[in-house]
Amino acid sequence: MSSDSHSTPHIVGGGINTRDTEQHVAVTHVLGADSNGPVREEALRARFLSFDPLYDGASNLVAHQLVLRGRATPADAPAQLRQMEEDMLLTGLYSLTQAGLDGELPLLIRISHGVLFSDIPQQLDHRQLIWCVDIDDEQHLGRALTLQEAGLTFCPTLNSTHAVVRDSASAWRYLACGENPPPAVAARLIVEANTRTASHWPRNAWFRSVSSNDTQSAAPSPEWAMQLDLLAIALRQSVETLIQFFRLNPGMAPRLLAIANSPIGGLSRPAESATHALVLLGPQRARRVAALLALTGANPSEAMRNYAVTALTRALFMGKITRLGAPAESAASAFEIGLLSIAPHALSLPVETLIRRLGLSATNARALSSHPSPEGALLQLTYACESNDAEALAVHAQQLRIPLYQISTAYLDALITASTLDAALH
Repeated sequence: MSSDSHSTPHIVGGGINTRDTEQHVAVTHVLGADSNGPVREEALRARFLSFDPLYDGASNLVAHQLVLRGRATPADAPAQLRQMEEDMLLTGLYSLTQAGLDGELPLLIRISHGVLFSDIPQQLDHRQLIWCVDIDDEQHLGRALTLQEAGLTFCPTLNSTHAVVRDSASAWRYLACGENPPPAVAARLIVEANTRTASHWPRNAWFRSVSSNDTQSAAPSPEWAMQLDLLAIALRQSVETLIQFFRLNPGMAPRLLAIANSPIGGLSRPAESATHALVLLGPQRARRVAALLALTGANPSEAMRNYAVTALTRALFMGKITRLGAPAESAASAFEIGLLSIAPHALSLPVETLIRRLGLSATNARALSSHPSPEGALLQLTYACESNDAEALAVHAQQLRIPLYQISTAYLDALITASTLDAALH
């Protein structure tokens, strides 16, 4: 990037290049937001809607919640603002249902009491949709039960101070639950609080974040071994070694080419082959694109695609925050830690085994194993952004001496950029 302070900032390498001289910039160029051409409806959905993941106790992706990207309206926000944002969300949902919801996983969407008493839930209902709503009194309860009898699926948040509402817990298939001890009901609990590692939740509960302690035992397979080998090469070896890997494993090449030719790769012209892509990308971007492929494999499932997008979001965010002045060794190291933070789940390996197998540096090993360090603090900040933990974000912002709005903007930039990876993984 030019050092001329009057030049217009631009994204280098689709946002995955983190040379420490780069500045923090918005990602409108990556998404084409500054283009004069017409914007397709799919592009608008991709830009403004986000599908927040939910996981089961084994850290498997089990559902999504539809939200406005980067927005978390506080409960005390003006009613007009809450109404406007709900209208935007429902417009996006309408667009999705018209285009056809093609995923197999449930999709949660939170609605207000006004929408609950409207015709909208019945007009937009789909077998994948789970309607989330606060049930405060008997009127709300009666309406939700009536719609449930008509075939809609609800996940209510029950008013625990209202006896009749509280006693309806057994009537629901899904039930939102906060920090209080979970109720003894057959419903599947959707854990709203930031208590992912708590042991008292039922085994069938769903959570808002991947457990930092839970990884599955991997059943070794040729593809699993290939992914682990590729990750080790991507982190430490030369581009020439990467080229040799793809010559020996041609089945991985088409997916690498798809990622490289996506906005994530940031190529000025399309690559024609995996070898061509690695050369055009240059050493840093080539290794990072290869690492993303290593996290997903040649034919990624929906869960693996979500892992990769999450990893890239974390990596981009940590790199951006480091360039804003966080006390990490370098933006490149922070990026790598963010990328690797999802590897224990994607590759089903304990963190300690991953550190040993990949020969990670002491800096990266400390951060990934939750030992106190500046990089580890950045990773905790990233988790707070993921779970929308406002209290933790405020604490971290104060400790880092970085304004909260800059942290929010950096995370939103990272989230938007990383979301473009998903198309290359289909």
